[in-house]
Amino acid sequence: MPELKAGYREQHGDVSLKYLNATLICLGACLLFGCVPSEEAPPLSDEALTALHQEALVWDCHNDLAYRVLFEGLDIGDRLPAGHVDLSRMEEGGVDVQTVALFVQNFLYGQPGQGPRQARMLLDAMLEAIEVNSDRVELARTGADVERIVASGKLAMPLAIEGGHAIESSLELLGEFHSLGVSSMTLTHNVSHDWADSSADDPRWGGLNDFGREVVREMNQLGMVVDVSHVSDSTFFDVLEVTEDPVILSHSGVRAINPHRRNVSDEMLQALADNGGVISIVFVLNYLTPAYREALNELRSISRPWFRQLPPPQDLDLRSALDHLNASRDWPMENLPTLDDLLDHIDHAVSVAGVDHVGLGADMYPRTPSPVGIRGVEDYLNITRGLKARGYSDEEVRKIMGGNLLRVWTAVTG
Repeated sequence: MPELKAGYREQHGDVSLKYLNATLICLGACLLFGCVPSEEAPPLSDEALTALHQEALVWDCHNDLAYRVLFEGLDIGDRLPAGHVDLSRMEEGGVDVQTVALFVQNFLYGQPGQGPRQARMLLDAMLEAIEVNSDRVELARTGADVERIVASGKLAMPLAIEGGHAIESSLELLGEFHSLGVSSMTLTHNVSHDWADSSADDPRWGGLNDFGREVVREMNQLGMVVDVSHVSDSTFFDVLEVTEDPVILSHSGVRAINPHRRNVSDEMLQALADNGGVISIVFVLNYLTPAYREALNELRSISRPWFRQLPPPQDLDLRSALDHLNASRDWPMENLPTLDDLLDHIDHAVSVAGVDHVGLGADMYPRTPSPVGIRGVEDYLNITRGLKARGYSDEEVRKIMGGNLLRVWTAVTG
């Protein structure tokens, strides 16, 4: 989507025009003589790869940056200590759109008023962070906002509630969060709450209950994107029966490669494609490979009995902050999954759902390791490089890197 990059070209020069004539010549040759199969195509030069990456709309559909802003008091305009995401790293990596999650802790479920309170705190923190850095980033409520903001040369930042327990079975609260700038909601996190079942908890409703169906219909009415990462399989299929809009999996992998409960089956991928939605492939290491998942589970089996003996803090904000700061526990530092493992998930999702239904949703956390080859968003050019090395066309790369998510956001939000 080159027109979105007008602002970038104004600041940095048009790095791609010199490739235009060559591209047109190649297209003409393809029409006349037939194209070489993509797997036999010669590799692009670093210069051409950079041009493709800069022309593409690059959209990461999930990140927990809000926790760093709220509980660490950090300015996203600075290059943050360690971690994977801040404005400088996004600019270095050619990232145009970063969806930021407002993750509501699962232990707040069942404590009246606490879920909405934490969601508001995270929302206020992110709105202030965006305002402080308004010369570089802007809140994006809609697909049209994304196009306008990126064309201006700024980063677009949609906000998403993660965990439907944040609305406490209130359509009024859902509407309030939408009016304040939240454009999507993950229906559950790791708890089966009052109206939807999670993949990480015992089922309560066999999917969505009647109110859960109302929530989906209301999100359709409001123009909010329905996110079905974290939900149970039954909830996933119930959502697809109810929704009139395409949905997303903002940060999930595929079970055919790693049968983790957070990953999705081929049946789910096929249904997602029929819905017109998008799976944004997650980068979290234990979702990528079975070997790493097993190693992590082994470490947790040793440490968790000890941690469970510690009484949780009574102060809920302190508890949330400590959970955030302790996120680095139990991550093996050997045999880390790699960029190739991530690309394997993309390949499989494309083979089942089609290239129009796959995107990126890293969910990289500031204190956990990332796939080898991706230190943070500054290395997203490596994903473009990897996709081209695996035979994807330029147009297919543009779709996976962000074009597919823009299509869904525009269809749902306007």
